[in-house]
Amino acid sequence: MGVQKKLAVFAGAGICAVLLALAVVVLQNLSDMELKDARVSTLTFRSGDAQLVGTLALPLNVQAPPVALIIHGDGPMDRFAAHGYFPLINSLLDAGIGVFTWDKQGIGESTGHWLSQSMADRATEAVAALAQVRKQEGVAPDKVGFLGFSQGGWVIPRAASEGAPGFSVIIGGAVSWRRQGMYYTQVRLAEEGRSQNEIDAIIKEQYEKNDKVFGTANQAYSPHLFPGMDRAHFNFVQKNYNEEVTGAVKTMQGPVLAVWGDQDLNVNTAEDSSVYREMFAGARDRHVVVIPNATHSLLRAGLFNDQLVSQWPVWKESAFMALGRHAYAPGSLELISRWVKSSTSGM
Repeated sequence: MGVQKKLAVFAGAGICAVLLALAVVVLQNLSDMELKDARVSTLTFRSGDAQLVGTLALPLNVQAPPVALIIHGDGPMDRFAAHGYFPLINSLLDAGIGVFTWDKQGIGESTGHWLSQSMADRATEAVAALAQVRKQEGVAPDKVGFLGFSQGGWVIPRAASEGAPGFSVIIGGAVSWRRQGMYYTQVRLAEEGRSQNEIDAIIKEQYEKNDKVFGTANQAYSPHLFPGMDRAHFNFVQKNYNEEVTGAVKTMQGPVLAVWGDQDLNVNTAEDSSVYREMFAGARDRHVVVIPNATHSLLRAGLFNDQLVSQWPVWKESAFMALGRHAYAPGSLELISRWVKSSTSGM
C-alpha cells in the first residue's frame, strides 16, 4: 500500500473515531432528557380550592437529602416544563439533591387556573407544597427549600417569609414587575432595529398606558385596550402589576442565593442584582452571583439567548437536547448544587 493510501486510511480511521466519540457524548447527554435513576413518587396537595399534583424525585443511596421545590416562571408550565427541566433535575439528583415539581394550576393533573393567581396566591401554594414534602418518608424537614426561575423570583421571597424553608435559590428574578415589563419591551424593540429615540418614546407612552390601566384594580377589561390580550391575561397582569419584591426579601427566612446571567434579555441583571446586593449586605447566609455568558435561565448565551423558548428554531431545540445539562453556562449548575449542599450540611 502506498504512503498516500496509508495516510488516507489513517485519516479515515481518525475521523470515524472522532465521530464515534461524539456520538457517545451526544447519547450520554440525551439521557439527561428523561428522569434518570431516582426514588420517584407522586404527591398531591391542596391550596385554596385547587388540587395540585407533582413528582417527588429523591436520589438513590442518599439518606435525608436536601430537596428543592421548583417554582415555575411564567406561562402554562407542567411539572417538567415539557421535559425542559430534566437536565437540571438530573444534575441535582446526581449531586445528591432531591426535587419536587408540580403542574401549575389548570395544567396537567392540577385543577384551578394559573392565570387566576396573584404572586401571593402562588406563594401560599409554595408553602403548602413545602409542608407536604416535609411530611414524606426519607425527607429531612429542615433541608427542604425553594428553587425558582424568573417569575418565581416574586413568589419565593413571600413563601420564604411565611414557610421558613431550609434554603432559597432565585434565578433571574426581577425586583419590580412594572419595570421588568418595560425592560423586556425595550430589549425587544432594540432587537427589531428601532432607534433609541423611537424606543424612548414608545417606552414613555407604554408606561403611561400601563400605569393608567393596570396600576389600579378599578379598570374594567376591554378588548380595545390591549388588542390580542384576553380577559384572563388582562386580569392576571392587573393582579400582579404592582408587585415589588423588596419588602418580602427583607423578611425571608433561611439562606438565600440569588443568581443572574449577565446576558439576560428578560431582566435587568445589573439593576436587580445591585438591589439584592444592597439588601443582602452584611448577611453571611445571603449571596448574589452573576454568571458570565449566561441567559435568563442560565443557559449558554452564545447558543440559547432568546427571550422566549418558543422563539427557538428547530436547530436550537436539537442542540439543547444533544447538550443536556451542558446546555447550561459552565459551572452554573455546579454552583447551585454546591451552595444548596453547603447551606444544608449542618442541619
